[in-house]
Order: sequence, then C-alpha cells, then structure tokens
Amino acid sequence: MRIKATIRVTIKAMLAQWKELLLMFSIFPLIMAALMGNIQKDTFKPEVSRDKININIIDKDKSKTSESFKELFQIKQLKEIFNVIDEAEYEITIPEGYERDVINLKETTIVVNEKKRVSRTNELIIKSVIKQYSEKLTETMLISNKINAMSITDKEKLFNEVITNISKNASVTSLKQNIIQGERVLTSFENQAATLMTFMVFTIIINCIAGYNLDKSNGSNKRLMSTPMTKCDFFNLDLLVFFLASLVYGAIYILSFRITGLAFKGVSPLNIILILICQSLLIASVAGVIIAFFGKNAANAVVIVLMYIHIIFGGGFIPLKDMNNKIFISISKFSPGNIISEVYTNCMLFDSFISISKYLIIMILIAIVAYCISIVKVKVRWEV
Repeated sequence: MRIKATIRVTIKAMLAQWKELLLMFSIFPLIMAALMGNIQKDTFKPEVSRDKININIIDKDKSKTSESFKELFQIKQLKEIFNVIDEAEYEITIPEGYERDVINLKETTIVVNEKKRVSRTNELIIKSVIKQYSEKLTETMLISNKINAMSITDKEKLFNEVITNISKNASVTSLKQNIIQGERVLTSFENQAATLMTFMVFTIIINCIAGYNLDKSNGSNKRLMSTPMTKCDFFNLDLLVFFLASLVYGAIYILSFRITGLAFKGVSPLNIILILICQSLLIASVAGVIIAFFGKNAANAVVIVLMYIHIIFGGGFIPLKDMNNKIFISISKFSPGNIISEVYTNCMLFDSFISISKYLIIMILIAIVAYCISIVKVKVRWEV
C-alpha cells in the first residue's frame, strides 16, 4: 500500500509541475543543444569526407592470396578512401602462412596496428574492409571445394545460377558505400544531446535532494516516521521517489530530442529504455548516499562541485578531440559524468545492446555499492 501511495503521490506531483518539467528537461536542453551544436558544427563533420586514410601493407606471406588482398586497395572505390604509402598511421600486416591457412580453412588474422592515433573511426573502417574481404574469401574457398566434388551437369547448373545472382546484385551500392554505411559519426547536435544528459543527471540529483530537504524542513518526514515504519523503509521509499522522478525526467529529455530530430533518431527504443532504467537506478542510489551522509548545504555543494568538474573536463563545452594537452585528457578520463555521456554516444553510434552493455553493468554495480553503503549508514545513524 505504501508503495502504491508513494507512486500515486509522485505522479500527481509531477503532473502538477508539468510546465516547469518541460522547461527544465525539454525546452532548455533543446535551446542549449541548438546553440552549442551550431557553434561546433564544423568540428563534427563526418570524418569520411576529410583526408584519406594512410595505410602501409606489410606482406610476410608473399603469396598470390596476399597479393590479391593488396590489390583490393587499388580498386577505384577504395582508392577514394585509402592511400597506400610507406610512412602511414596504420600498419596492416599479412602473416606468414596466410595463403596456406586460407586454403585449409584455418583461422588466420590480418593485424591492424595504429601507429599514431588519428581517428576513432578509421581503424573500424580498415577492419570492416578486412572483415568483408575475409568473409568473401572464405565463402569462395568453401564453394570451390564443393564445386570440385560436383558432376559436370551440376557445375553447369551452378554456373547459370551464379551468373543470374551476379546480374541481380549489379545494382547494389558500391563497396565504398557498404563500408561507410555502418560507420556512424555523431553530428554536433547528437554530441550535445549525449553531453547535456550528464548535466541533466546532476540537475535531477539536485532536485531529488531538494525535494527530500523540503519534506524534512516542513516536518513531513517526521510525520511519516510517526507511523509504523522503520528508517530503512522510509529511506527505500525516498529512493523509489528518486527513481520514478529520474525515469520520467530522462524520458522527457530523450523524447524531446527524438521528436525534434536533433538526436536519437532511429535508435532502438529498447536500448533507450534499458539506459533510462539503469541511469535512474544510478541517480537514485547516488542521491541516497548524499542524503544519508550530508546535510542540506553540504549535499548541494558536493553535487555542484562534481557537476562543474564534468562541465570542464567532460568534453561538452571543450571538445576533447581538439585538445593536445595530455594532462587535461588524462583528467578527463575520470570525469564523473563520462559513463552517462559514453553510454548515449555508443547507443547512437552503434545502436546495439553489446555496445552499451559495459556501461549498463558499471551503472548497476555503482548503484548497488552506493545503496549498500547508504543503507548501512541509515541503520547506524540517520536523522530525518
């Protein structure tokens, strides 16, 4: 009953403040994203439209198959993407025995070594080419083995089918398009949507703490504690309110960007829902730790300090890709909002559960640890 009543009261409170919520979690973020996105528009142009990727191919096998691989990069479509030179940022090594392993259908790996960090997508593009080539080569070897065991009649029938399929696939997009199609580069607006979400998370935490402190100051908490309820029960109900509030606020934010088309276009709703749930658990648990250990003024100070650290080092207002300062980049790796911005970035780039699963697990683990610490503190000593 208490849980149902808490949910009803929370929903009613949010409906009563719908104008303020839209202003804070929809209109304001959209204005900020539009302004900052336009300022940084040139910074986030797709990298495939810029300089070619410089590669050097080291052939340790010296076979017909390895020569065939090297000739792949002389195709017109690939020459528009790659420069094959001696001094290059990327070194592709064909291992010794490559042809033998291919013929015997054994696993073999063409190694890509990034000698100098240039782009977050270049290495993926190179590996995409190698993957496509290896898959086609393996298919060819399997077909070849099967053809050798066929009768003349079956070979003629197969030949006619192959010619028909080649004709059907002649209109398929070029190899260049196939390679680039899977490589998403965030627009400046999408980058702002991922980065500003961290700011929204800090704002939600502050709102949760402010709501708790308001109830504490007007005596609502003490009136509830006069009922048959333990401090742990009361604390858990507070966390439930924090979770529901952050879930709704986050959903408003995501829907606003999706409806306007600035970000989250074509992203799986299931992935977004999973992120929102894990994010809400994280927010609730972090807010719980803060109200368990700190008073009103100290709690706000802690959140504001963390928020400003992320604003400076999180890459939203100062793009990290333009930074050459090693100390700044090292500090930025430990920015408190990185988990949030990275999970949304990966969600928009790859739109797969695998790409976001690591961050979801981290958020859940942090939430569990934070909850365990705070519940111990509540049991030992906690003033409501």
